[in-house]
Amino acid sequence: MAAGDDRIRVYYVFRAVTSFSMWLPFWTLWAYQKIDDFFLLTVVDAAFWTTMIVFQVPTGLLGDKYGRKPMLFIGEVLFAVGVLLFGLSNEFWELLLSNVAWAVGVCFIVSGDTPFLYDTLVELKRAKEFIGVMARGWYVMGLMNAVACVTGGLLVEYVFPGRIELTLLFSAVIGISGSFVALLLREPKVDRTQFSSYKKQLSVGWKHVISTKAILVLILFQIVIEIAAYVMAVFRSVYMNEDLDLSYIQIGGFFATFALFGAFIAVKAGQIEQRLGEKGSLLFLLMAILVSFSVVFLVESPIAILVQYPMYAVGYLQAPIIAGYINKRVDSAHRSTIVAISSLLFTLLLTLVELPAGWVASDWGVRNTMMALALAVMPVGLYLLVIWNREVDAGVPTDSTHIAKDL
Repeated sequence: MAAGDDRIRVYYVFRAVTSFSMWLPFWTLWAYQKIDDFFLLTVVDAAFWTTMIVFQVPTGLLGDKYGRKPMLFIGEVLFAVGVLLFGLSNEFWELLLSNVAWAVGVCFIVSGDTPFLYDTLVELKRAKEFIGVMARGWYVMGLMNAVACVTGGLLVEYVFPGRIELTLLFSAVIGISGSFVALLLREPKVDRTQFSSYKKQLSVGWKHVISTKAILVLILFQIVIEIAAYVMAVFRSVYMNEDLDLSYIQIGGFFATFALFGAFIAVKAGQIEQRLGEKGSLLFLLMAILVSFSVVFLVESPIAILVQYPMYAVGYLQAPIIAGYINKRVDSAHRSTIVAISSLLFTLLLTLVELPAGWVASDWGVRNTMMALALAVMPVGLYLLVIWNREVDAGVPTDSTHIAKDL
């Protein structure tokens, strides 16, 4: 048995019990039914991301100062509370405010999750296994989400017909209960430089992101991929229900197969990354986005649902692969802070993209919006890939030992 396997198993259990998300296929449908406007739907979602702009870096600083375990516990509790409030909302402003609590929870989770796992593996001297271990975590989450999506579809199709808000309410209760598993996690014992102030800590983190081209390019590339994938995720359920005329049970069933496919792909992330390499892996993610958006635009048929599978492959692969590339270039003293900075940049740019996308979708429809977004994303993604390939060819350091010199 490998050293620390019991600690990794507890992490997998934690990810499993906090991933029973029956709301996944239905949260945008619930909001859309209440406000009946794509632009207002993106405004509601923008409240989520605006909140993250405010809280992501502070929670990252807290994670580096006080540890990863408390961040995960607090985050999962707040996340579940946000889901509960969202399911109880009936008005535009209620949906808006519930997203604030939801977003604060995500800020805490982001500041604790990958830093906790990477630091645990550093302590166990198994850091090179990060992509594989994180990918198996996503595999566990995918399996639980698949079961949850089917359960949610059955619930709102047959048990409580049309009551899609119940998927949010039931998931919230399960999530609050599951969050206490975080208390079983063991805080990783690694050396984290203690700064005299949060300002100093943040300053050093920003300096490292800006001055290290490899990290900055990876962060920006991940942002491009995540924005494209996320905007499609916002419109996905409404697109399936209104454009493709699928029932609730069909939507829940498809989301379950998406999650299963993503879980299968995730567990292969390490093998895929080894086969494609750092250049090929990132190129694959970008091309999958382009193909998926193009098919949604070109194919006006239920068969277009098939392109959601490569989109889920992107979602489940980009997190462990890109996070692995970033984390091996960052030391533990900055890990949560740099993750938070990355999330902040993503949030700022997503907010700038999502609101116009919602406005365009209200006038042009989802299909045309997807193609417009693909045309906007591809040149930026390809440019970043060119820079990244040069960094790889130049032999950029692949560990964080050099960072100590900046302290």
